[in-house]
Amino acid sequence: MTYDVVIIGAGFAGLTLAYQLKKKNQDLRVAIVHDSSFPNEDISEKVGESFNEVAAIYFDQMLGLREFMEARHPRKMGMRFFHLGETSYKEMGFNSYPPNAAFHFERGKLENDLFELVRNDVDIYLNHKFIDFEEKDGTKEIQVLNRKENSRLVLKASWLVDAAGMKKLLARKFDITYRLPIKHSSVWFRVGGGVDVDEFLPRTADNPFTSERRSWSSIHLEGVGYWIWILRLSETATSVGIIFDENMYEFQDFATWEKTTLWLKQNVRRLIDYIEEKKFPILDFRILRRFASQCRYWVSDDRWALVGDSYGIWDPYYSNGFDVIGIQNTILTELIHAERCGESLKERVPAANRFVEELMYGFSQTFGDFYSRKGRWAYVCAKYNLDIAMYLPIIAAIMHNSLQSMFMEEDGTFRDKVFSLFSEAGHVYFDTVRFLASDEFRDNGVKEYDYMLLNSATYDVFIPEKGIPFHEKEKSLSILRKNYNLLLCVQYYLKSGRNYMDFIKNGAYFSITEQTDPERYRDDPDQLEADLFRPA
Repeated sequence: MTYDVVIIGAGFAGLTLAYQLKKKNQDLRVAIVHDSSFPNEDISEKVGESFNEVAAIYFDQMLGLREFMEARHPRKMGMRFFHLGETSYKEMGFNSYPPNAAFHFERGKLENDLFELVRNDVDIYLNHKFIDFEEKDGTKEIQVLNRKENSRLVLKASWLVDAAGMKKLLARKFDITYRLPIKHSSVWFRVGGGVDVDEFLPRTADNPFTSERRSWSSIHLEGVGYWIWILRLSETATSVGIIFDENMYEFQDFATWEKTTLWLKQNVRRLIDYIEEKKFPILDFRILRRFASQCRYWVSDDRWALVGDSYGIWDPYYSNGFDVIGIQNTILTELIHAERCGESLKERVPAANRFVEELMYGFSQTFGDFYSRKGRWAYVCAKYNLDIAMYLPIIAAIMHNSLQSMFMEEDGTFRDKVFSLFSEAGHVYFDTVRFLASDEFRDNGVKEYDYMLLNSATYDVFIPEKGIPFHEKEKSLSILRKNYNLLLCVQYYLKSGRNYMDFIKNGAYFSITEQTDPERYRDDPDQLEADLFRPA
């Protein structure tokens, strides 16, 4: 059989790519090679059961599946952070849903849903294992093993995409994988019940978080050298995971469920006591050790590509893996469409590699030497909000309004403008991350808030227009320039020694425009407060 695209792997990355390719070109011939069968168990062995705003944009804007997700999977109320004391806690999060709908999901159930969406539009070779491929006369001849019949067949394709995750089939073939310089590992388990934060961490009289959906956030319990996720997947299942830095904790302390239970009793007793008191059954226990890796590039001008974990992963703290999949799949769809229309990829492929590489470099700044500072609540609050000031105003804005337009034409003029703003914002962000890690920030004497209530309306402030069409693409640059000003104002305010949480609480984000001159505030935080502090 001959195809335009063959995808290895019918997981999240491969199924969404197949759906997006067919949505763009219904007559595209697409096949998926998958080494097991369907349906999956709803609770699958895969990590990754929540996504954030960029992946939400992908599902809504690129795939058109927001209503589909709302009907099948629980919507999440943003991220929620806790710092636990002996008898009290500190909390940061939202009281209402952000406008861009993100979700929690049982991974097996979601992939079953996606499989049903594509099964009639693409050829799916279940229980078939990818062996190898070779190039012949501009066509890839892909060797596949039928596991049931123990026989081989050859599929021909113009494009080959590895979406088979950490097996890294093509990356190993071309020897382009390298380890990243962090030693983070994970254990996780699913419990047969709904972990309710209102029971586990009941509200105090002065707690401003009043939403009854508080438990449906992505819960982060923060500790020095580790964090714990709690994700309500349904009324009867919750995912719990511990990510820890092996520079600070011994892997053997987590190597079995019994050892993990002991570690929880010693470090986060409130959580394990709650699970045991509720008599929640433990459905599984999984380990993923030192998972951080990356490849030297993700798309080749020889028409093969790596998407998702087959390309790389830094850390699941912000569920960025699904963001990268959405970005890669969108770029790849535009590349394949352009070539199908007879256009050149000569300039597009290097640009595609550059954009994702810069994105991954940004993650290196986000997660490098991060865990050791988590014991200070003021740092956790400032770091999260700084990360959001890069993630939403810059990365999500590009996803909403620029990403497809960047690769629709060979002429790189618009691409270069977006890249320039992306890179300049990145340099401001990197410099500010370093400042938060400094002794100057640690010793600034700022009084932290026990409860930090975030405003979901800032999403529309950061990204006032969404889905800007290709013929109006220059409008997206104005949004990026305004948001670059925002990042600079954040940096100058933080470096002045003031409390960044005051900047947020007093609505400064709502006052910044493309005409705002951040240099006016570089050494004058009093003027910044006078001009920008207007309670939202």
